[in-house]
Amino acid sequence: MSTTRQGASETAGITARPPRVLLHGSALSEPAVVVYRLETDRHRQTGVVVEVSIDDYRQGRIRRHEAAQPSRVRELDEQTEATGIERMPVMLVHRGHLQARIAEITADVPTARLTGGGVTHTVWVRRDETCARALCDEIGRIGDLYIADGHHRMLAAERYAARHGHLGPDHPSAFTLAALFPSDEMRILGYHRCFALTPGTSTRDVLDRLADHPLTERIEESPAAQTESGVVAVGLGDRWYRLRLRTAGVLDAFAVEQDLLPKLYDLVDHQIEAMPNLHHAVETCWCSNENALRLIPHPPTVDQVMATSDASRPMPPKSTWFDPKPAPDLFRRQLT
Repeated sequence: MSTTRQGASETAGITARPPRVLLHGSALSEPAVVVYRLETDRHRQTGVVVEVSIDDYRQGRIRRHEAAQPSRVRELDEQTEATGIERMPVMLVHRGHLQARIAEITADVPTARLTGGGVTHTVWVRRDETCARALCDEIGRIGDLYIADGHHRMLAAERYAARHGHLGPDHPSAFTLAALFPSDEMRILGYHRCFALTPGTSTRDVLDRLADHPLTERIEESPAAQTESGVVAVGLGDRWYRLRLRTAGVLDAFAVEQDLLPKLYDLVDHQIEAMPNLHHAVETCWCSNENALRLIPHPPTVDQVMATSDASRPMPPKSTWFDPKPAPDLFRRQLT
């Protein structure tokens, strides 16, 4: 049974409460339902924005699937402490069905809409306390939630909550802002990872090393960056290759991180900081014109990500790219 908190639902599962946020400069001073839709030319997902209890994360009811980078968590933690503001919701996935309630609200005129980066963000706000409480109660009954995007933000929120626990379980610091979406509307794209090669390392050096790996079934040239389950796209110079793996029940991201990259360790220039690139900008990344290695594992399904979370087996950092993502500063939440 969740701990009873003022303004939160008392359920056997997740403790959620209506969000108190600034939306484009306007504050929600009373309980409201906030519906949030993200759309691209080929995809649409619609969910709700609420505040979820940090205790649910600590108790494993909000589950992670990806390891976090300590330096990034520390940076976000310091920003939150300095500003006392959350600027972006954690994106969570659920197996429940809130769509009937959402459909009723999205029939109304939107409260806000903005477009950027090829994504349209639409928000509906219904200032109805009874409806808001009923929605939070319903969220409490849908079971566990899964972090899709925001592992670092969730850890930073947990650190902030730990330092401010003396303020009580109803204080804003005991919750974090979250956007909840149904699993069957989510999309995962392949994550482009790039690595500078040591001076003098040739394409043949990398291909030979990969071909010699016990996990490699075969490697062949490809006209483009193409993946499928068990096939990793490998980019070297201006050419792409398909690397078919000998795997049984192992996600491609695990195979790349735990098996292939260690085999290439001495061929990678570790003095150059090479951050993973966005999925949609492979050809414009710095690595496309440098002596570099590009890897694109086939993305897991949403069900595979949730199964990994249920098994408490974190995936390597940057294994998944849930797309589209919430917009920074569309919702701002005061913690002090």
